[in-house]
Amino acid sequence: MGAQVAGSTHRTPSKTQWEGEAVSDYGYPHASDEVQEERNRIADRAYEELRRAGLPAHRWKRDADGSPGAEIAVDPGEDSVGGVIVTWTADFGPALAESLLSGDLQAPVIRQNGAVARHMQEAIIGILRAAGLEAAPSEDDMNPLAVRVAST
Repeated sequence: MGAQVAGSTHRTPSKTQWEGEAVSDYGYPHASDEVQEERNRIADRAYEELRRAGLPAHRWKRDADGSPGAEIAVDPGEDSVGGVIVTWTADFGPALAESLLSGDLQAPVIRQNGAVARHMQEAIIGILRAAGLEAAPSEDDMNPLAVRVAST
């Protein structure tokens, strides 16, 4: 794991590579290097296919600016959450953030954002399946409108 801090039971997390950047793993079990390489190939292909279809798309990176479009991320986990995930981000400006921060979860902008994400999830699944990739709605209850992608 990480280094033992003198005179303490605190342990610093070890570092690992994720998307080309060092991140703390806190003991989180990662898939093998071979599996992660395959996931990155799938993510690159998903990116290319979505761009080819005319959608704005980008690979996830730590300092992403929240640009609208399809965000393709590779989760390095060896568990069922790990893999290639595509999430759609719309641009509803500050109205969306203001509604969320104020707790107004019934605001029209929040409903519209959810509807757009749901329709884009369906479109992304269709585009990726047409390109020969295996795509399905995410089973992650923390990100239910995301798309999980695998090779066929």
